[in-house]
Amino acid sequence: METCSSYLRRSLLVAACAVLTSVSSAPTFFAQSGGGYVIHPSVVPSGGGASSNTGMRTEGSIGQNVLRNSTATPFTVRAGFWPNAVPCPFGVSPRAQFFTIAGGTGSVNVIAPGFCRWTASASDSWITITSSDNGTGIDMVTFEARENFTGSARQASITVSGLSQIVVQDGGLGDDCNYSVNPSFRSFSATGGSGIANVVAEERCAWQAVSSDSWITITSIGVGVGSGSVTYAVESNAGPGRNGSLIVAGKIMSVKQKGR
Repeated sequence: METCSSYLRRSLLVAACAVLTSVSSAPTFFAQSGGGYVIHPSVVPSGGGASSNTGMRTEGSIGQNVLRNSTATPFTVRAGFWPNAVPCPFGVSPRAQFFTIAGGTGSVNVIAPGFCRWTASASDSWITITSSDNGTGIDMVTFEARENFTGSARQASITVSGLSQIVVQDGGLGDDCNYSVNPSFRSFSATGGSGIANVVAEERCAWQAVSSDSWITITSIGVGVGSGSVTYAVESNAGPGRNGSLIVAGKIMSVKQKGR
């Protein structure tokens, strides 16, 4: 059977190597079409499928039987990335950043395959991109958030080819902002789980959520202006019971988990 590496060298059409294994059921097949491979038929009755926006496209799904031609030994696609079916870019991190009234510098890590070209832009003039605003593959975009003289919190975003990092800046209102977080306590079994912390605040007030323990992970963006919510996940616990917390808008939300 032809190996993935040799098939890659010959076709140069896939972004990552697919794992192929022999099967005996009736397959569809690979066919050369317009400079790229297409899995036929073009309509797959039972697969979700993925296709690109160029001539190099494939239709089908993992688990579908395919052939390199109509008479060759059939194979099943177990895993792999097809041309232009990979999101470009994959993602940005972190998903959000929080700044005090004084502002400061920040960065966006761009996660992308090497062939992916992207551009970055800021949604508001108080954020200035200080690095190149375009690149290819994995890279970093740096920026500066200016000092906030507006008298209230503000929010903007840095967008990298459709993916955004949220930037929230405090207005320096201090005790003029009254926050409440509900619930103030959650208990979990040893298997873990997920939860939501609801924040109530005035529209001019910014907040940030931070986990004080590694076994509690914030799964939402974790920043906001005005009322909002924070989602989080608690890992399973194979040891004794434990206590942790989330700090949301300066308020402590206690998290207790049972042991096994």
